[in-house]
Amino acid sequence: MRIGVFIIFLIAVVVLDTRFMEVLRIGGTVPGLAGTLAVFLVLAAPRRAALWACLSIGLLLDLNVEALYNGSPYHLIGPYTLGFLFGANLLLPLRSMVFSRNPLTFGLLTFLFLFAVTIIYLALWRIRGFYAGSLPVWGTDSAVTQFGRLLLWALYSGGIAIPIGWALVRTTPIWGFSAGPIRR
Repeated sequence: MRIGVFIIFLIAVVVLDTRFMEVLRIGGTVPGLAGTLAVFLVLAAPRRAALWACLSIGLLLDLNVEALYNGSPYHLIGPYTLGFLFGANLLLPLRSMVFSRNPLTFGLLTFLFLFAVTIIYLALWRIRGFYAGSLPVWGTDSAVTQFGRLLLWALYSGGIAIPIGWALVRTTPIWGFSAGPIRR
């Protein structure tokens, strides 16, 4: 995998997720592209490169989430980072069983991947919320309400992943992946 290509796509996806995707808001749900990029890399890249890529994507997403502790803002490194690693490890065994060039595969696997990320994300913020004076990023709402929101986010992102996954598959030659697990 070419690192330069990954960095360009990573920056583009994080910028689009944090600035542009607000345009596609439906109700309170905004889709994300980071999960689709992670799924594409898990399906196409060697195992080690896919795990490092997911770690990097999660780390950048964690740096974009701000929470408050006694009125002071902070960034908690871990919820997205560990969630993306968990999701990648969930999908790695599945990549030999799916047709990775099928756009519907991207939709389904992105939903599954982001569902796994949601579980880790909520668990870590919930644990962090046990500290006195520390609220989770979702404020005073319950974790169940936030789970519902994140489930809609995963579903909407899975729908967006169908055309984005198709476009990412078209870019496979520029990534420089070694002969690997992509099934046609």
